[in-house]
Amino acid sequence: MVDPSQYSVRGTDELGEIGHQALQPTQHPLHSYLMCGIAGIMDLDGRPVDSSRCQAMLAHLRPRGPDAEGILEVGNCTLVHARLSIIDLVGGEQPMQLGDTDADPPISVVFNGMIYNHRELRLQLEACGYQFKTDHSDTEVLLHGYHHWGRELPAHLKGQFAFAIWHHQKGELFLCRDRLGQKPLYVRQSHNEVAFASLVGALETDSIRQPALRAFLRYGYTFESTMIAGIEQIPAAHWMVVDRQGQIKVERYWQAPPRNVAAVVGLQEMRRLITEAVRLRLEADVPLGCFLSGGIDSSIVAAVAQRVLLESGNGPLQTFSVSLDDSDYDEGPCARRVAVSLGCHHRQVDVFPLDAGGKGKTFFEDLAHLVRHMGEPLADSSLLPTYWISRAAREHVKVALTGDGGDELFGGYNRYRAMRLLGYCREWLRYLPAVPADSRQPFSLRTRLNRLMRASRFQGDFQQYQCMVEIFSERQMEEIGVVGRDSCMDGVKDWPDSSDLSGAAMRWDLHNYLPHDLLRKVDRASMAVALETRCPLLDQRLVETVCQWPSDVLMPGGHLKRLLRQFAADILPADIAPEIALRPKQGFAVPIGRWFRKELKDPLADRLLSGHLEELGIKESAVEQLMREHVEEKLDHSHRLFALLSLAVWRMQIRKRIQS
Repeated sequence: MVDPSQYSVRGTDELGEIGHQALQPTQHPLHSYLMCGIAGIMDLDGRPVDSSRCQAMLAHLRPRGPDAEGILEVGNCTLVHARLSIIDLVGGEQPMQLGDTDADPPISVVFNGMIYNHRELRLQLEACGYQFKTDHSDTEVLLHGYHHWGRELPAHLKGQFAFAIWHHQKGELFLCRDRLGQKPLYVRQSHNEVAFASLVGALETDSIRQPALRAFLRYGYTFESTMIAGIEQIPAAHWMVVDRQGQIKVERYWQAPPRNVAAVVGLQEMRRLITEAVRLRLEADVPLGCFLSGGIDSSIVAAVAQRVLLESGNGPLQTFSVSLDDSDYDEGPCARRVAVSLGCHHRQVDVFPLDAGGKGKTFFEDLAHLVRHMGEPLADSSLLPTYWISRAAREHVKVALTGDGGDELFGGYNRYRAMRLLGYCREWLRYLPAVPADSRQPFSLRTRLNRLMRASRFQGDFQQYQCMVEIFSERQMEEIGVVGRDSCMDGVKDWPDSSDLSGAAMRWDLHNYLPHDLLRKVDRASMAVALETRCPLLDQRLVETVCQWPSDVLMPGGHLKRLLRQFAADILPADIAPEIALRPKQGFAVPIGRWFRKELKDPLADRLLSGHLEELGIKESAVEQLMREHVEEKLDHSHRLFALLSLAVWRMQIRKRIQS
């Protein structure tokens, strides 16, 4: 387990001693909002499900829902639920079932998430004659809604959710995920059963899918096809139905609207949309806070949340930031200035992942814990600081707002500017001499120019984008011994057909990078400590409005996130507005380049050269060369080495599980 001595939490001195003081909750009637884990098994031969298997699934889910648990067996389907209570749950226990007679056959549900418009839907259903047994349960709304609308139910829902509904009379299992993939749902089908779960590890299989390994090495994450053979993730904005014969139907129920310059709105309408999105996510009967980096997105969310809470007499907002002992990566001072200016109760989490002896015990133990919880590797090193801030915040709050989604919606990544440049001048870029990448700074101007010029050598728009984001190129994968069918190119089918290359990249990220990397990271890191996160900038109405705006509107002249910067200047206090509105994107990162070159060099080698990567077909000699080039500062391989580390840790855990 992690040594608590490696973490310290400081309150904001300017606001007085805070200690463990919790934010006074917003007072609301009793609701059944649940952040949790769900699972279940449907036996296609009509037999009851082995209860011991359901208990094993529940054990995997407990970190996501430590407050309560339940197992419901209805015929040949068993539903499993582990609950994290966010709002008082009188009458909202799960699994929930309606009907238990021949005249009223049972319909059962397990649900993870929040339905923000459940009151509106309840009124509609009551007007149609439905009678509710609970006062304010959005879980019960799902049951009556499915009875009334059937497979059209997801189109009526606004929120973040994953749920499963079992209709015993029909012998039909209905599974669904929210529009942007904020909540996870995995499925495994065999010849005689269908199993589902919030976590890969709950689905009991260890065979590795080689094409997904290539996708992981290329992008740092997998898509709907996981690293485990036979386990798929239900795509965001899709539902799946399994009938009694085991026939499966999957259908998309939502698509982001196309670009439409006529849909552009002014700052006042943006303020209304963002304020309403934040207001909806402040509802809780438990202490609530906000992650704050001092960047544009989290500062806007914190500013709006603080204003809404103070207006309702429930402030101030609690905010949390991470501070590292590296000035190039430390966002603590900026976050602290924002919190003080807004008048928030701020806690800065000082993290020392290298430990006193510099051997990285905390770093490696935390990574192993997260990979075990996820059941898959993830090559995003910001997974660790996300876990650290979630761990510290969970000591004080159960819910945290985040600024996720701002970059994908409003145009915040350098690659969007690069794609625009490629659209204008790719022809002459091909004839310029190559610019060598910076051997120490993976995000320096020189390194970005190197990627831009390499991308210009490709003909297809998607191949150029892929060059901008890839970890291992096709050539580099061959060098480490990973060959085979390149399922990485499956992403081409999702590439928008548009002359607006920046807009196409933003749309692709919204449907791929956002759910498979960022939202996966935030959900797993926070739920590993039973903390619910909410993303106001991913509100459905806000997304449907902003994603229609052309990139020329969002980032005129290549100025990243121009509209959101204008909004920040308008809404933030005058003493910090200029600094935050003009602040370049830093990213939620850790100095792994330096750590892998110095403090963590030896323990990293122990893990990468342990034989586990060779079991996946990766040459240890090639890994040694990557490490040598990185340590000698010939090339910066920090991202590649972290990807391989995550992969090695995951493979080691699978090996131990098989042997036990």
